[in-house]
Amino acid sequence: MVELRPLADAQLRRLYREHVARDFPPAERRPLSSILRLRRRGVYDAWGLYQGDALLAYALLWRGAGCALLDYLAVCRDARGQGYGTRALELVKGQYSPVPLLAEVEAPEESAPPGENALRQRRLNFYQQAGFAPLGYQAVLFGVRYDMLSWPAAGPGLPERLQAAHRALYQSEVPPLLFRRVIRIPAEAPTTARKD
Repeated sequence: MVELRPLADAQLRRLYREHVARDFPPAERRPLSSILRLRRRGVYDAWGLYQGDALLAYALLWRGAGCALLDYLAVCRDARGQGYGTRALELVKGQYSPVPLLAEVEAPEESAPPGENALRQRRLNFYQQAGFAPLGYQAVLFGVRYDMLSWPAAGPGLPERLQAAHRALYQSEVPPLLFRRVIRIPAEAPTTARKD
């Protein structure tokens, strides 16, 4: 039987070293010290999807006023391709319902290396198949552009409230001067190279 379990700080530290550091590129990784600081403030949750003692997948979420940001969701390398990501996401949705979940999914870009856009599109499709809907804006966070999605699908007025809640999460953690330099919620539309 597969179950979602909360992770203690020691388990989170090990997860970060052994999985997060391998599963996410440096530009997309929040420092472990930041995650632990948010946990001490009581606004960051770490979950593991287990079968017996075997960790299959994990989800890390940052809770704010009116939403929870799915900061990381990944399946452990040996468990990939077996539906555990979908299962973990369904269990996470059950844990947080009726609170809306936000997902930052790296946006396809013209300048991305070959094959990278196909991977980014697969990730977007994964979330959309799980019931997440586009919020109609992108965010640029520390130089990385993300498409923003939410679950459940946003009703009237909710996209604006979720965008404000998303911005407030980062404003609560990032110093104002740095926030103005590296956080764009919403981001301006990407510029395209002119072909003369």
